[in-house]
Amino acid sequence: MKILFALLFISASVLAGVNSPESRAVEFNRWYANQVNADHYPITEGREIDKYVTAATLKKLRHADDPRFADEEFYDADIFTKSQYIGDDWVSNVTAIAGDTDPVCVNIYIAFGKKKDHIVIDCMVKEGGSWKVQSVASHEFTENLNVK
Repeated sequence: MKILFALLFISASVLAGVNSPESRAVEFNRWYANQVNADHYPITEGREIDKYVTAATLKKLRHADDPRFADEEFYDADIFTKSQYIGDDWVSNVTAIAGDTDPVCVNIYIAFGKKKDHIVIDCMVKEGGSWKVQSVASHEFTENLNVK
């Protein structure tokens, strides 16, 4: 009986890690970097990205990318990598290096590259039983506000 309980506990622990916010964030970023590297634009090409990113976020991104709304302000870097390029070693080197939780989401710090010198923060939420990206913030920033 103890062996059966131990096996069930180990199995549950392994399965929990498969759908953890950390593992989903790494899986998404590795997949996304591969797509961009292959000159695919996952937001508008196919629906595979739907399993990684919340429906509300994708709706906003697809709206912003619609040519009918070209006069609206858009972003100047990739929304998920917060970069204008994918580093040569990013695809094979995606690592969750830290995490914290707030009332809105689980923030997973994702490092790209062997040197882990490019970091983004994925805000992960549960949607339909799976962890998905709701938004992404850059770990590095340029001071651009002076509100007192």
